[in-house]
Formats: sequence, structure tokens, C-alpha cells
Amino acid sequence: MPRALSLIIPTLLALSVMAISPGGGGGGGAAHAAETVTPTSPVPPKTVTPTPPKAPLQALRFRITGCLSHGNSAYLRGPGRRREVAIGFDDGPWTDTPAFLSMLERSHVKATFFMIGRQVTWSYSSMLKRELRDGDVLGDHTWSHPDLTRSGQVRGQLTSTMSAIRRISGYTPCVFRPPYGAYSSSVVATARSLGLATVIWNVDPTDWATPGTGAIQSRVLGQVRPGSIILSHDGGGPRGQTLAAYPGIIHTLHARGYRIVTIPELLGFKPVYTQCKGAACGGLGLPRSALPKNAIVIHPRQPKAHRASL
Repeated sequence: MPRALSLIIPTLLALSVMAISPGGGGGGGAAHAAETVTPTSPVPPKTVTPTPPKAPLQALRFRITGCLSHGNSAYLRGPGRRREVAIGFDDGPWTDTPAFLSMLERSHVKATFFMIGRQVTWSYSSMLKRELRDGDVLGDHTWSHPDLTRSGQVRGQLTSTMSAIRRISGYTPCVFRPPYGAYSSSVVATARSLGLATVIWNVDPTDWATPGTGAIQSRVLGQVRPGSIILSHDGGGPRGQTLAAYPGIIHTLHARGYRIVTIPELLGFKPVYTQCKGAACGGLGLPRSALPKNAIVIHPRQPKAHRASL
């Protein structure tokens, strides 16, 4: 074998062994170990803080704050197309008024109370709110019960009473009854400018004269017709006879198929409710679903000009 070939063959054999050895490629075992991928530790999952469920929104509440009347003449009665009548009690609030409320509550009947402004004091605050809770209506009967056709203070008599009722109950009247039923076109126009409808009557049992329980009952039942507005009194003197007469009157009217409503309901006036919250509801807050279908609903964000026009 030539000498050159004998030197080449061992070299080739050495290279072949290196190529197939675990450390082949000239890097050696240490280099190979360095290139081995070491498994990484698993990435811990992100901690997700659960979002607490939202508290349910508190249902909106609304309280009665007045009514919207119409008409430029005095009302002696309501429409006669339905068997409905309304009772208006005058000259309260009075010491007998709570007993009238209890009687109406037992009979499941609502009424309209025409109040004398100087008698509307804070001592009657809870009673006025009780009337509103029952669905009764608060009306204006002037400040001091004068004959308005002889008085030069019609506006003052009405606004002073409206303010007293509003301050103590949060309710603004929309109906007014002139003392003694004495009115003129000027009185009606002044009342109308204040948002008040002038309401008289067409049934008068003259209960103020205390003619007896039987007489009061027979006079009311003898005069009443569909659409009648009944005059009676819860104040101005002892009213035990009137109080005793009304359970029988109400029972007979129901037996005749009459529905007894408030005067604004009889005349088609719309009640006004204002959104309220917490103590501002005064215990009178109702859900929207409980309001009458014809109610006017005022929200705090409504423009003041719109509210003032109601």
C-alpha cells in the first residue's frame, strides 16, 4: 500500500467515528448537553377575580302631589252618563275628621275634603297623609270661610290655603269650594288662574243644621242622581249625625248600582304624581304600575317650566 494512502485511511476512519458518536459534529458531549432544551415550568393561570353581581335597581316610586283641573265655569254636578256620585265634606280638618276617615275606610269609599286654611296645622299632618294614602282628595275652602262675593281678598284666601295644605301634606289642591256656595264669574276666574276648579253641589241635606241622622239619609238618597255632587260637613261643629248617616247612605247607593268616587274623578281631572325617593315619599310612594292610567307623572329631570304648566 502506498505510504500516502496508508495515512489517509486512518484519518477517514476517525472522522466517520466522530460523525456517528453521540458527541459528533465537533461539539463534544458537553456541547450537546448544553443544546438540550430543558422543559420550562408551567405558567400559573391568571387569577380572575369574579365580578360581584349588580344589586337590583330599586323600583321607582311616585307619590300623589296634586291634580290637573279644567273648565272655566263652576261645577254643580258631573256627567250623568255613568252611575257615579261624589261626596264633598266641608269645614275640616276637625276633631271629628279621623272618625269620618275610619268610616270611609270600612266602607271602601273615597271622598273629597274641602279644608279651611287656618285650621290646617301641623297637628293634622299625619291625618292629611292618611287621607292621601286612602285615595281621598284635599280641596281648598278658603282661609277663613268668608263670603267671597263680598270679599276683596279672593286670591289671598285661596293661595294661603293652598300653601298651608301643600306645606303640611306635599299636595296641591286643584278643586275649590266657595263658602256658602257664594260665587261670581270673577271668583271663578280668579280660582281658575290658580289652577283651581270651582265646585258647588246639587245634593244638600243641610246636615250643618243637625236635622237628625234619618233626615240626612233621606235627603241625600232622595236627591241623588247619576253625576251628583253631595255636600256634607266633617267640621264646623259636632258632626255625629252626619257620621252616623253615611254608612246607610253608602250601603244604599251601592245597592242602587252607584260607584262613589272623588270629585276630580267624577269630573275627569287627572291626578299628578311626582317621582320620589326615601323619606321624600312621605310614606306615600307607589310603583309606576299602581298609578291610575290617566295619571300625569313628573320626573325630577323634567324642565321646571313644564312642571309649572301643569
